[in-house]
Amino acid sequence: MTYYRFKSLKAYCPKCSRKLDLLFPDENVGESFYICFKCRSISQFGVGPLTNKNSLAAFTLPDRKTQINQVLDSLPANFHYKAKGSQLRLTGDTYTRQWLSIREYRINFDSEPPTASLDLREDPKSCKWCGDSLIGSRRSFCSDRCSRAYTKATFRNRTMAALPYRIACRDRFFCRGTGQDLALTNKYGVRIPASNGQLDVHHLVLVSQGGSDHESNLITLTREVHHDYHSQVPYATEIIDSIKNQQLALHSKKMIT
Repeated sequence: MTYYRFKSLKAYCPKCSRKLDLLFPDENVGESFYICFKCRSISQFGVGPLTNKNSLAAFTLPDRKTQINQVLDSLPANFHYKAKGSQLRLTGDTYTRQWLSIREYRINFDSEPPTASLDLREDPKSCKWCGDSLIGSRRSFCSDRCSRAYTKATFRNRTMAALPYRIACRDRFFCRGTGQDLALTNKYGVRIPASNGQLDVHHLVLVSQGGSDHESNLITLTREVHHDYHSQVPYATEIIDSIKNQQLALHSKKMIT
């Protein structure tokens, strides 16, 4: 029997929130399965097999797609992300993974997101890029060359969306769990408001549990701590759950949609 394996934005593991690997038979017999490689579990969908001609072309026909969508739509609610104002959003019948824009943030929460402060200097009289003392009327950079280099590092080469970038700026590019410095350090040894490649932004209340993109629900973490939390490593769950409980006591209405 031939099975075709793929992923869908309509099927996530109800335990760990990882996107499931789906296996559908391309014959008129057999059951459909899903696999979670993070939980290392496999299970049947509990519905009848899909039927059609046994060829890959037939598997992608509109009728076959309709059958597959019917199976996915029949999954219990805890297999779906349905949170409004979250990284994974339902647009019509399709889930798309994207952060809220700054404009959408204002509309959803009727408030301003954190300010994207681009100044991590300890000495306001030093150049943001090279650290040399500023001369005359200059307030940020000692030369135009430093200004261009800074702009390239913080804007042109930035891979983070606007909202998580503002969260990182709010936390001054430090991990909220361990205090580790996650800012890019340039060749002059100056901290730049850009990720060093080890920065993640985490939802305290998970998106799969209705967590929103409000700033009270978002914290900056190292990639390692973020991974360990989702892997249920004790030190990470203890640290992050403590922050989560403090935030819920103050901002639960904003954190959960």
